[in-house]
Amino acid sequence: MGGTQTMLCVVLRANNYREADKMLTLFSKEGGRIDALCRGCRKQGSSLQCSSDVFCCSLFGMNVQKGRYYITQAVPKDNFFNLRKNIHALLTGTLLLEVCEKTVMPGQENARLFALLVNCLYAMDHGKEPKEVLVFFTFKLLDILGLRPSLSRCAICGSRDVANRVNIGAGGLVCKNCPGEEAPQELARTVGHILQTPSKAIGQLKIPMEKELYSLAIRWLKDTLETEPKSLMLLNGY
Repeated sequence: MGGTQTMLCVVLRANNYREADKMLTLFSKEGGRIDALCRGCRKQGSSLQCSSDVFCCSLFGMNVQKGRYYITQAVPKDNFFNLRKNIHALLTGTLLLEVCEKTVMPGQENARLFALLVNCLYAMDHGKEPKEVLVFFTFKLLDILGLRPSLSRCAICGSRDVANRVNIGAGGLVCKNCPGEEAPQELARTVGHILQTPSKAIGQLKIPMEKELYSLAIRWLKDTLETEPKSLMLLNGY
């Protein structure tokens, strides 16, 4: 595909290239994950400079030649500056970017995940507790990926007689007769509220922050990704 395109994107990764350029990995609302060359953005006074760092959300104009993307212009929408001043929000935000980079496919629209990412970054930028945001993001991500947690039926045998027990590998709550572990208090209710809440309303949702719930969300995220993101290792150090 050639020609020019204009897309709303979040910068997931930015690497210096040559003397004044950057290679950007973008999450496009319309086109999934995109690798694009941003020429001259490191030059002093460049109009692209403020849109070429990680976290930046901008409306990018791109020239497409033989399947390669070259950024020609950008209109900044939000750079989530306040998020960068809180180490826990910064590390959590970095984790969200890494997760999106691993799960978003090139050329595939994923408007729900794009909205989830932007709204989670916005919430932390405006003071939302990062642990709450990560729990919210994790369970909404599962739903988007088609892995919606089973809360009303046993995730293994299908029984409606679920207990306060969970099996991450099976994908939800389980009955007393199936293998699982004790679930955090109010898990079903909390996750149910998260799944019913639009991502744009994350700021109004109060998530009870039990240590066990946060730990479970992280383990569930790692199980889904089948790896431990590097940024999660850093986050666990704080």
